[in-house]
Amino acid sequence: MTQPPLVGIIANPASGKDIRRLVAHGSTFDNNEKINIVRRALVGLAATGVEQVAYLPDGYAIVARAAEPLRLALPVEPLPMAGRGDAGDSLEAARRLAELGAGAIITLGGDGTNRVVAKGCGDVPLVAVSTGTNNVFPRMIEGTLAGLAAGLVATGIAADGCERSEVVEQRPRLEIEIDGTVRDIALVDVATSRRRWVGARALGEPSDLSELVLSRIAGAEIGMASLGGLLFPDAAGEPSGAHLRFGEGPGSRTVLAPLAPGMLRLVGVEHASLVEPGSWVELRGEAGTIALDGEREIEVPRSGTPIRVGLNPDGPWVVDVEAALRAGAAAGLFWRTNDQ
Repeated sequence: MTQPPLVGIIANPASGKDIRRLVAHGSTFDNNEKINIVRRALVGLAATGVEQVAYLPDGYAIVARAAEPLRLALPVEPLPMAGRGDAGDSLEAARRLAELGAGAIITLGGDGTNRVVAKGCGDVPLVAVSTGTNNVFPRMIEGTLAGLAAGLVATGIAADGCERSEVVEQRPRLEIEIDGTVRDIALVDVATSRRRWVGARALGEPSDLSELVLSRIAGAEIGMASLGGLLFPDAAGEPSGAHLRFGEGPGSRTVLAPLAPGMLRLVGVEHASLVEPGSWVELRGEAGTIALDGEREIEVPRSGTPIRVGLNPDGPWVVDVEAALRAGAAAGLFWRTNDQ
Protein backbone atom coordinates (compact mmCIF):
# COMPACT_ATOMS: atom_id res chain seq x y z
CA MET A 1 0.00 0.00 0.00
CA THR A 2 1.40 3.38 -1.01
CA GLN A 3 1.80 5.86 1.83
CA PRO A 4 -0.02 9.18 1.41
CA PRO A 5 2.44 12.02 0.66
CA LEU A 6 3.84 13.39 3.93
CA VAL A 7 5.86 16.58 4.51
CA GLY A 8 7.55 17.44 7.78
CA ILE A 9 8.08 20.91 9.27
CA ILE A 10 10.84 21.69 11.76
CA ALA A 11 10.64 25.31 12.89
CA ASN A 12 13.27 26.29 15.45
CA PRO A 13 11.80 28.86 17.88
CA ALA A 14 15.31 29.85 19.06
CA SER A 15 16.80 30.68 15.65
CA GLY A 16 17.50 34.30 14.73
CA LYS A 17 18.00 35.46 18.32
CA ASP A 18 21.60 34.70 19.29
CA ILE A 19 24.36 36.99 20.60
CA ARG A 20 25.26 38.25 17.11
CA ARG A 21 22.37 40.69 17.43
CA LEU A 22 24.55 42.39 20.07
CA VAL A 23 28.06 42.04 18.63
CA ALA A 24 27.04 42.57 14.97
CA HIS A 25 23.93 43.75 13.12
CA GLY A 26 22.05 40.51 12.50
CA SER A 27 18.33 40.59 11.73
CA THR A 28 15.89 39.25 14.30
CA PHE A 29 13.29 36.72 13.18
CA ASP A 30 10.66 36.65 15.88
CA ASN A 31 8.35 33.68 16.23
CA ASN A 32 5.36 35.61 14.89
CA GLU A 33 7.17 35.99 11.57
CA LYS A 34 7.95 32.27 11.61
CA ILE A 35 4.23 31.62 12.06
CA ASN A 36 3.54 33.74 8.98
CA ILE A 37 6.15 31.83 6.95
CA VAL A 38 4.76 28.44 8.02
CA ARG A 39 1.20 29.57 7.27
CA ARG A 40 2.17 30.42 3.71
CA ALA A 41 4.04 27.13 3.37
CA LEU A 42 0.96 25.18 4.47
CA VAL A 43 -1.10 26.87 1.77
CA GLY A 44 1.51 25.82 -0.79
CA LEU A 45 1.57 22.23 0.50
CA ALA A 46 -2.20 21.92 0.33
CA ALA A 47 -2.20 23.11 -3.29
CA THR A 48 0.12 20.29 -4.39
CA GLY A 49 -1.91 17.41 -2.99
CA VAL A 50 0.14 16.66 0.11
CA GLU A 51 -2.09 14.59 2.41
CA GLN A 52 -0.23 14.80 5.74
CA VAL A 53 1.94 17.29 7.59
CA ALA A 54 3.83 16.28 10.73
CA TYR A 55 5.79 18.83 12.70
CA LEU A 56 8.13 19.40 15.60
CA PRO A 57 6.06 20.55 18.60
CA ASP A 58 7.64 23.54 20.36
CA GLY A 59 6.83 25.73 23.34
CA TYR A 60 5.62 28.58 21.13
CA ALA A 61 3.37 26.31 19.03
CA ILE A 62 4.62 27.85 15.77
CA VAL A 63 3.06 25.35 13.37
CA ALA A 64 -0.16 24.89 15.37
CA ARG A 65 -0.74 28.66 15.43
CA ALA A 66 0.04 28.89 11.73
CA ALA A 67 -2.50 26.19 10.84
CA GLU A 68 -5.35 27.26 13.15
CA PRO A 69 -6.95 30.04 11.04
CA LEU A 70 -6.49 28.25 7.72
CA ARG A 71 -8.97 25.42 8.34
CA LEU A 72 -7.34 23.25 5.70
CA ALA A 73 -8.59 19.78 4.86
CA LEU A 74 -4.92 18.81 5.10
CA PRO A 75 -4.18 17.17 8.50
CA VAL A 76 -1.42 19.02 10.37
CA GLU A 77 -0.34 16.95 13.38
CA PRO A 78 2.49 17.21 15.92
CA LEU A 79 5.00 14.40 16.15
CA PRO A 80 4.41 12.27 19.26
CA MET A 81 7.48 13.39 21.18
CA ALA A 82 8.24 15.24 24.37
CA GLY A 83 10.33 18.32 23.61
CA ARG A 84 13.25 19.33 25.84
CA GLY A 85 13.68 22.79 24.39
CA ASP A 86 17.15 22.18 22.94
CA ALA A 87 18.79 21.11 19.68
CA GLY A 88 18.02 17.49 20.45
CA ASP A 89 14.37 18.20 19.62
CA SER A 90 15.19 18.98 15.98
CA LEU A 91 17.38 15.88 15.73
CA GLU A 92 14.66 13.64 17.14
CA ALA A 93 12.02 15.20 14.89
CA ALA A 94 14.21 14.65 11.82
CA ARG A 95 14.74 11.00 12.73
CA ARG A 96 11.04 10.42 13.28
CA LEU A 97 10.10 12.08 9.99
CA ALA A 98 12.61 9.90 8.14
CA GLU A 99 11.12 6.80 9.79
CA LEU A 100 7.62 7.92 8.78
CA GLY A 101 8.74 8.14 5.15
CA ALA A 102 8.44 11.91 4.74
CA GLY A 103 8.91 13.04 1.15
CA ALA A 104 10.44 16.36 2.20
CA ILE A 105 11.15 18.42 5.30
CA ILE A 106 10.75 22.19 5.52
CA THR A 107 13.13 23.72 8.06
CA LEU A 108 13.03 27.21 9.55
CA GLY A 109 16.36 28.12 11.10
CA GLY A 110 19.97 28.91 10.37
CA ASP A 111 23.07 26.83 9.66
CA GLY A 112 23.00 25.36 13.16
CA THR A 113 19.40 24.17 12.91
CA ASN A 114 20.01 22.51 9.56
CA ARG A 115 23.20 20.86 10.79
CA VAL A 116 21.23 19.11 13.51
CA VAL A 117 18.40 18.15 11.14
CA ALA A 118 20.91 16.77 8.60
CA LYS A 119 22.20 14.37 11.25
CA GLY A 120 18.80 12.71 11.50
CA CYS A 121 16.93 13.11 8.21
CA GLY A 122 18.79 10.51 6.14
CA ASP A 123 17.93 10.85 2.45
CA VAL A 124 14.83 13.01 3.00
CA PRO A 125 15.38 16.24 1.00
CA LEU A 126 15.24 19.56 2.82
CA VAL A 127 13.66 22.88 1.91
CA ALA A 128 15.78 25.07 4.16
CA VAL A 129 14.18 28.46 4.84
CA SER A 130 16.53 30.98 6.40
CA THR A 131 15.46 32.41 9.76
CA GLY A 132 18.88 32.39 11.42
CA THR A 133 22.02 34.56 11.57
CA ASN A 134 24.87 33.39 9.34
CA ASN A 135 22.83 31.61 6.70
CA VAL A 136 24.94 29.78 4.14
CA PHE A 137 23.07 26.47 3.98
CA PRO A 138 19.46 27.79 4.19
CA ARG A 139 18.21 30.51 1.86
CA MET A 140 15.71 33.35 1.97
CA ILE A 141 12.77 31.56 0.36
CA GLU A 142 9.24 32.93 0.35
CA GLY A 143 7.06 30.59 2.41
CA THR A 144 4.47 29.90 -0.30
CA LEU A 145 7.19 28.84 -2.74
CA ALA A 146 8.86 26.68 -0.08
CA GLY A 147 5.56 24.87 0.48
CA LEU A 148 4.94 24.40 -3.23
CA ALA A 149 8.44 23.04 -3.84
CA ALA A 150 8.32 20.65 -0.88
CA GLY A 151 4.89 19.44 -1.94
CA LEU A 152 5.93 18.89 -5.55
CA VAL A 153 8.85 16.74 -4.44
CA ALA A 154 6.89 14.82 -1.79
CA THR A 155 4.02 13.97 -4.13
CA GLY A 156 6.36 13.01 -6.97
CA ILE A 157 4.96 15.63 -9.33
CA ALA A 158 8.37 17.27 -9.67
CA ALA A 159 9.88 13.90 -10.64
CA ASP A 160 7.49 13.30 -13.54
CA GLY A 161 9.49 13.48 -16.73
CA CYS A 162 12.82 14.38 -15.10
CA GLU A 163 15.58 12.85 -13.02
CA ARG A 164 15.70 13.26 -9.23
CA SER A 165 19.04 15.02 -9.62
CA GLU A 166 17.28 17.80 -11.55
CA VAL A 167 15.10 18.88 -8.61
CA VAL A 168 17.21 17.88 -5.59
CA GLU A 169 20.96 18.18 -5.09
CA GLN A 170 23.26 16.54 -2.60
CA ARG A 171 25.37 18.96 -0.58
CA PRO A 172 28.68 17.99 1.07
CA ARG A 173 29.29 17.69 4.78
CA LEU A 174 32.37 17.95 6.96
CA GLU A 175 33.15 15.15 9.41
CA ILE A 176 35.14 15.96 12.55
CA GLU A 177 37.37 13.17 13.85
CA ILE A 178 39.01 13.50 17.28
CA ASP A 179 41.35 10.81 18.62
CA GLY A 180 40.32 8.55 15.75
CA THR A 181 36.56 8.82 16.36
CA VAL A 182 34.10 10.87 14.27
CA ARG A 183 32.50 13.17 16.82
CA ASP A 184 30.18 15.38 14.77
CA ILE A 185 29.46 16.94 11.40
CA ALA A 186 29.17 20.43 9.93
CA LEU A 187 27.47 21.55 6.75
CA VAL A 188 29.41 24.74 6.03
CA ASP A 189 32.58 25.17 8.09
CA VAL A 190 34.71 23.86 10.93
CA ALA A 191 36.86 26.40 12.77
CA THR A 192 39.28 25.98 15.66
CA SER A 193 39.40 28.74 18.25
CA ARG A 194 41.93 29.44 20.99
CA ARG A 195 39.07 30.20 23.38
CA ARG A 196 38.99 27.38 25.92
CA TRP A 197 35.26 27.27 26.64
CA VAL A 198 32.13 27.05 24.54
CA GLY A 199 30.53 29.97 26.42
CA ALA A 200 28.07 31.93 24.27
CA ARG A 201 29.02 29.65 21.34
CA ALA A 202 29.36 32.33 18.66
CA LEU A 203 32.87 32.85 17.28
CA GLY A 204 34.66 35.99 18.46
CA GLU A 205 37.31 38.13 16.78
CA PRO A 206 39.55 36.69 14.02
CA SER A 207 42.54 36.87 16.38
CA ASP A 208 40.97 34.00 18.37
CA LEU A 209 40.92 31.69 15.34
CA SER A 210 43.54 29.13 14.38
CA GLU A 211 42.25 27.09 11.41
CA LEU A 212 39.22 26.78 9.16
CA VAL A 213 37.89 24.07 6.85
CA LEU A 214 35.10 24.89 4.37
CA SER A 215 32.78 22.37 2.73
CA ARG A 216 32.51 24.35 -0.50
CA ILE A 217 33.53 27.57 -2.22
CA ALA A 218 30.86 30.18 -2.96
CA GLY A 219 31.23 33.68 -4.30
CA ALA A 220 28.77 35.56 -2.08
CA GLU A 221 28.40 34.30 1.48
CA ILE A 222 28.37 35.69 5.01
CA GLY A 223 30.45 34.47 7.93
CA MET A 224 33.64 32.42 7.81
CA ALA A 225 32.38 30.82 4.58
CA SER A 226 32.96 34.13 2.81
CA LEU A 227 36.72 33.56 2.95
CA GLY A 228 36.53 30.71 0.44
CA GLY A 229 35.13 32.85 -2.34
CA LEU A 230 37.43 35.76 -1.52
CA LEU A 231 40.57 33.61 -1.67
CA PHE A 232 39.56 31.22 -4.45
CA PRO A 233 37.12 33.09 -6.73
CA ASP A 234 37.81 30.77 -9.68
CA ALA A 235 36.78 27.70 -7.64
CA ALA A 236 33.30 29.03 -6.78
CA GLY A 237 30.66 26.47 -7.66
CA GLU A 238 33.18 23.63 -7.95
CA PRO A 239 33.01 20.60 -5.62
CA SER A 240 36.17 21.58 -3.73
CA GLY A 241 36.34 22.83 -0.17
CA ALA A 242 39.18 24.79 1.43
CA HIS A 243 41.62 24.71 4.35
CA LEU A 244 42.94 27.94 5.91
CA ARG A 245 45.42 28.65 8.67
CA PHE A 246 45.21 32.07 10.25
CA GLY A 247 48.18 34.25 11.14
CA GLU A 248 50.36 37.12 10.01
CA GLY A 249 53.93 36.94 8.84
CA PRO A 250 56.09 36.57 5.72
CA GLY A 251 54.00 35.37 2.81
CA SER A 252 50.66 35.83 4.59
CA ARG A 253 47.70 37.71 3.14
CA THR A 254 45.18 40.01 4.81
CA VAL A 255 41.61 39.59 3.64
CA LEU A 256 38.69 41.94 4.30
CA ALA A 257 35.77 39.59 5.01
CA PRO A 258 32.08 39.95 6.07
CA LEU A 259 32.27 37.71 9.15
CA ALA A 260 28.75 38.57 10.37
CA PRO A 261 25.88 40.78 9.20
CA GLY A 262 27.18 44.35 9.15
CA MET A 263 30.61 43.31 10.47
CA LEU A 264 33.66 43.49 8.18
CA ARG A 265 37.02 42.42 9.62
CA LEU A 266 40.59 42.11 8.36
CA VAL A 267 41.73 38.49 8.62
CA GLY A 268 45.35 37.39 8.34
CA VAL A 269 45.75 34.15 6.37
CA GLU A 270 49.14 32.41 6.34
CA HIS A 271 48.03 29.31 4.41
CA ALA A 272 45.13 28.55 2.08
CA SER A 273 44.59 25.46 -0.08
CA LEU A 274 41.72 23.70 -1.81
CA VAL A 275 40.40 20.43 -0.39
CA GLU A 276 39.13 17.73 -2.72
CA PRO A 277 36.01 15.64 -1.95
CA GLY A 278 36.85 12.49 -0.03
CA SER A 279 40.07 13.86 1.46
CA TRP A 280 40.98 14.64 5.08
CA VAL A 281 42.76 17.64 6.60
CA GLU A 282 45.01 17.25 9.64
CA LEU A 283 44.55 20.16 12.06
CA ARG A 284 47.18 21.35 14.51
CA GLY A 285 45.19 20.15 17.50
CA GLU A 286 45.69 23.17 19.72
CA ALA A 287 43.88 23.44 23.03
CA GLY A 288 40.69 25.48 22.68
CA THR A 289 37.31 24.88 21.07
CA ILE A 290 35.97 23.66 17.75
CA ALA A 291 33.16 25.63 16.11
CA LEU A 292 30.70 23.88 13.80
CA ASP A 293 28.88 26.12 11.32
CA GLY A 294 29.76 29.24 13.30
CA GLU A 295 29.04 28.00 16.84
CA ARG A 296 31.59 26.66 19.32
CA GLU A 297 30.46 23.14 20.18
CA ILE A 298 33.45 21.00 21.20
CA GLU A 299 36.08 21.75 23.85
CA VAL A 300 39.64 20.50 23.25
CA PRO A 301 41.29 20.49 26.69
CA ARG A 302 44.89 19.75 25.65
CA SER A 303 47.24 20.58 22.80
CA GLY A 304 48.45 17.73 20.62
CA THR A 305 45.00 16.16 20.35
CA PRO A 306 44.71 14.38 16.95
CA ILE A 307 42.01 16.24 14.98
CA ARG A 308 41.05 15.63 11.36
CA VAL A 309 38.30 17.04 9.18
CA GLY A 310 37.04 15.12 6.17
CA LEU A 311 35.13 16.50 3.20
CA ASN A 312 32.35 13.99 2.49
CA PRO A 313 30.39 14.71 -0.71
CA ASP A 314 27.47 12.54 0.50
CA GLY A 315 25.78 15.09 2.74
CA PRO A 316 22.10 16.09 2.98
CA TRP A 317 19.79 16.36 -0.02
CA VAL A 318 18.32 19.80 -0.69
CA VAL A 319 15.37 20.75 -2.90
CA ASP A 320 16.16 23.15 -5.73
CA VAL A 321 13.06 25.32 -5.33
CA GLU A 322 13.24 26.91 -8.76
CA ALA A 323 13.80 23.56 -10.49
CA ALA A 324 10.92 21.95 -8.57
CA LEU A 325 8.51 24.73 -9.55
CA ARG A 326 9.67 24.51 -13.13
CA ALA A 327 9.04 20.74 -13.11
CA GLY A 328 5.61 21.29 -11.58
CA ALA A 329 4.74 23.73 -14.33
CA ALA A 330 5.95 21.28 -16.99
CA ALA A 331 3.75 18.59 -15.42
CA GLY A 332 0.73 20.89 -15.74
CA LEU A 333 0.06 21.32 -12.03
CA PHE A 334 -0.70 25.02 -12.33
CA TRP A 335 -2.91 24.77 -15.44
CA ARG A 336 -6.69 24.67 -15.44
CA THR A 337 -8.89 24.04 -18.48
CA ASN A 338 -11.64 26.60 -18.97
CA ASP A 339 -15.00 25.16 -20.03
CA GLN A 340 -16.40 26.72 -23.15
